[in-house]
Amino acid sequence: MKHIVKISLLFILFYSSKTHAQDYFEGVIHYSVSYESLHPNIQKQVLERNLGTSFTAYILEDRYATIYNTKGEYGWRKIIVRLDEGYTYTELEKSDTIVKTKFGNSDEKLIDVKKNTKPTKEVLGEQCLSVTLTTENTDPNAWYTLHSGTYYYSPKYKLNPKLYEDYVDGFWNEYVKRSQAVSIWNKNEFRPYFTSISEATSIEEKEVDKAFFNPNPEKVVIEELSK
Repeated sequence: MKHIVKISLLFILFYSSKTHAQDYFEGVIHYSVSYESLHPNIQKQVLERNLGTSFTAYILEDRYATIYNTKGEYGWRKIIVRLDEGYTYTELEKSDTIVKTKFGNSDEKLIDVKKNTKPTKEVLGEQCLSVTLTTENTDPNAWYTLHSGTYYYSPKYKLNPKLYEDYVDGFWNEYVKRSQAVSIWNKNEFRPYFTSISEATSIEEKEVDKAFFNPNPEKVVIEELSK
């Protein structure tokens, strides 16, 4: 009888841990991106070439990476966010170095953040709520002065807010704190230059190899000095 009880407990623990491990989204999301110029000297085609008309996000609970199909001088851009380390890694296709940056190494000030209940937006059949973030860049050499972003999300694609607490870049921790989910439709305005809209075109829940989130071993990693 004792053996049966032990086996039952082990089964329950295994099942519970397996279920918990599947609580948070893991998979791949493809996005399309469109732009609107707000400045007479910036052409839409320039934005498309240098920032990309699409990107793909690869997501695990404690890390994620995005690859942008930029067509500029340095080719595509890959950004790895390691929540478990507190660093991001930025790789350009035609560069032989990778820049490693500690979270919070920027001059941004949070102006406002709010969770919106209306209007909702349907994305890939999901009704989505949104969070709006407004920030100011206090760096006198920054290319933009004010940023406003509205991010729509479905609670179906959950994130672990605990792991994002220290990810203060762009105050993304504030977004995750309120949404607890992946954003799948985003409108970003970088004043006074342009507005971009990125929208998920497909979402696939699947296992992603952790090796994908390691910096390219064939390139030199250079750590950016903290401010």
